[in-house]
Amino acid sequence: MTQQTLYLSSLESQRFESVRECRIVELLTFDTGKEAAYAFVEPPVLGQEFNKASDIRQVIVAPRHEGASIAPVHQSPCFVFIAIPRGEFDTLRSPIRADDLEIIGWGELYRTYDDAQHHSFD
Repeated sequence: MTQQTLYLSSLESQRFESVRECRIVELLTFDTGKEAAYAFVEPPVLGQEFNKASDIRQVIVAPRHEGASIAPVHQSPCFVFIAIPRGEFDTLRSPIRADDLEIIGWGELYRTYDDAQHHSFD
């Protein structure tokens, strides 16, 4: 289990424009070999928009570009898909499949809150 704190924001999604703390708790792998990460976000995402009874605090983030890495982030920001499982989180295990997930946004992972707030690039 890994513990890494990054900061999630988005230049492309109004829903994810505000900075969220993104605590990576587990690295996952797709059946294609591509990496992903299970993470907690704070503040949470409004769950009603996705027919969820409660707000979304757990997400899966996966790099959008080939060769990009989440753990560690080699180049900041790391452009990611933000997703939730179609089932329950406790049943999600590597290797995961893309159709196990529902993409809820596009965003960027930054190393610091300030970088995320100002959308600073390396």
